[in-house]
Amino acid sequence: MAKNKDLFSSNIDKISIGAFSEDAYLNYSMYVILDRALPSLLDGLKPVQRRIIYAMSELGLKHNTKHKKSARTVGDVLGKFHPHGDTACYEAMVMMAQSFSYNSPLIDGQGNWGTQDDPKSFAAMRYTESKLTKYSDLLLRDLKNGTVEWIPNFDGSLDEPKYLPSLIPNILVNGSSGIAVGMSTDIPPHNLGEIILALQHLLKNPKSSVEELTDFIPAPDYPTGGSLLRNESDIDEIYNEGTGNIKLRAEYTSKSKEITVTSLPYQASTTKIIEQIQSQIIDKKISFIGSVEDQSDEKNPVKIIIRIKGSSNTADDVMNHLYFTTDLEKTYRVNLNIITSEGKPKVMNLKEILSQWLAFRVDTYKKQLNYENNQILERLHILEGFLIVYKYLDKIITILRNEDNPKPKIIKIGKFTEIQYESIVNMRLRNIAKLEEKKINEEYTRLKERNKEINSILKSKYKLNKLIIEQLDELSDEYSSDRRTNVLDDVSSSKQIKKEIKISNEPMSVVLSTNGWIKSNKGSLDKIDNLTFKSGDSFLDYLNIDNDKQVAFFDQKGFLYTMTVNDMPSGRGYGESLKKYFTIDDGIHVIGMVDSKNTNHTLLCTESGYGFLCDNHDLNSSNRKGKAIIKNKLSMLTKPLSFDKGVYNHYVIITDKQYMLVGKISDIPIMSKGKGVKLINIPKADPKEKIIFSGVIKGGERLEISAKNKRSKYIEFEDLGPYIMNRTRRGKKIDNKYTHKNVKLIYNTGKK
Repeated sequence: MAKNKDLFSSNIDKISIGAFSEDAYLNYSMYVILDRALPSLLDGLKPVQRRIIYAMSELGLKHNTKHKKSARTVGDVLGKFHPHGDTACYEAMVMMAQSFSYNSPLIDGQGNWGTQDDPKSFAAMRYTESKLTKYSDLLLRDLKNGTVEWIPNFDGSLDEPKYLPSLIPNILVNGSSGIAVGMSTDIPPHNLGEIILALQHLLKNPKSSVEELTDFIPAPDYPTGGSLLRNESDIDEIYNEGTGNIKLRAEYTSKSKEITVTSLPYQASTTKIIEQIQSQIIDKKISFIGSVEDQSDEKNPVKIIIRIKGSSNTADDVMNHLYFTTDLEKTYRVNLNIITSEGKPKVMNLKEILSQWLAFRVDTYKKQLNYENNQILERLHILEGFLIVYKYLDKIITILRNEDNPKPKIIKIGKFTEIQYESIVNMRLRNIAKLEEKKINEEYTRLKERNKEINSILKSKYKLNKLIIEQLDELSDEYSSDRRTNVLDDVSSSKQIKKEIKISNEPMSVVLSTNGWIKSNKGSLDKIDNLTFKSGDSFLDYLNIDNDKQVAFFDQKGFLYTMTVNDMPSGRGYGESLKKYFTIDDGIHVIGMVDSKNTNHTLLCTESGYGFLCDNHDLNSSNRKGKAIIKNKLSMLTKPLSFDKGVYNHYVIITDKQYMLVGKISDIPIMSKGKGVKLINIPKADPKEKIIFSGVIKGGERLEISAKNKRSKYIEFEDLGPYIMNRTRRGKKIDNKYTHKNVKLIYNTGKK
């Protein structure tokens, strides 16, 4: 038995559970990132989308053919290339057919393919029919002309293209979205004509900056239209860094007391918007709207009629209120995370996307020309054999008639190759006519000229670029369209019309817990000892503030959320989670709050040591998803601190490596959003070092720094001289005894 046990154990490779789990998770993550969730820069498609398009082309479902049942396509895709769920495959197919989802749909659908109001209302695949659109030809053209790499399908029985030889950067034209493991992508659609102009400019001027390219591509262009608010959108940041936010609002016309909404933000639902308006009417939150009606039809996909009641508010006032309180205005996060030409995910700026795609297009065009040239050379080789035949025609005929094995003698006569010999013996009798000889000579001359032309193009970068520019011109003439989304500059922010019922000012206390639970009580809060929290939760912060004031909350990622005190849950029980009111990412915590309408400033500082001052009047957000106020993807935000800039003149920064710097507040810029400036210099050699405390201090105050043994070190403001230095310096190390993270400001001058 022991012997069998030893034999059994010797055939088993042992690996720790941790190592196995890590390896399995990594493999799964890479599979999801590369093969499911993120699109390729080359053709702008995810694997399932590419396989659908390729399968349809193999079925002969071109734009000039008849439609076929969608179930036939889905069956081919699952059976040959993509052995996953039919529902997910069909949903991917549906999205590529929706004109309100794609600027240039890839699939032409017949039947119910969903509506703008409800994109998921499409019929089952057994009822719908489909074929490729004319636009899809731009992705498939020259597919089998040596332009792409081919890989085995899942079972090795067939080959499929690794990517499609797209003639345009489809990744920008139609955009994409997806969630992978540890990363996501949100790429907005753009106008094809504008993209082509930018590509042509970049081909002529490879050193062009992002700013120059945005002269041609000013902003995304959504298929549903709407208006893009440039002053409230991070357009410059998106195109320079690859991330940011875009704000879209509906468009409307007004006549007398009637407002007609004619377009909606991307993916906004007419039904939901009407419900949002009606809910306000029913709850008596608004009294200036008499009725709202949906008159949308095939001719007018979006037509919402809003009738104004009373005379105190204009159409613009009403719409600004509805922008603030409904989905008539939406904010979209943009993340240009794409699988690059090297096959790796990367957040790219506009120039990187266009440059990499142009490099791919140039390479594809070269492959196409080389393929054509090889075909020409093969044909020329055969034609040369035919022309030699005419010189020795009689001899060759005699040999063929009299010899049992004519091959050696014929090859010897004309010094033919094997390929030429096979072509000669397979010539039709009519090809030996004089007229055919003339045709062969003409073909030979034409192909020679084309061969010379191709070689000239391949040797000249200028000629190659010129041809691509000319091709782009042709594509622009045939496929470009007018911009759908208007770009508005310096548009006033949406704001809520105040309720007719006046709420009297009343002092309140707002309490925030570590896990992001909020509650408010009447009166001011003096002690926190009696506060109760849920199990596993604890006190984080509090504010004494009037009930008509607004509180700004900050999460770790630097997103800002605002709420009026009067709208907060009462202090009974534990309160309510902020996630009930705001869309906060999973695993991200709210780290602090400030009074957003006082006259103070707020110090915002990331763990990497960057920050700025923000005027509290700028701390407002009308969106449930919040507003990105500090831009540092690699570093979390520390607890914000609101203070009177006229009273405090120094700030304090302490790192977990015991370095402290005291700097002048006047050296910190005032910004509404951004990355900020260095508040302390953390060496790049130690990227794990981070900020554990940020605060402000003035004369008469001191710092209390607690040690692990609960002893404390007190540093009076007058003794901070060695730590006061320029904000770009490293700071000075605190005594090694005092290493604990608990740092306090003491607001009295008594020595201990």
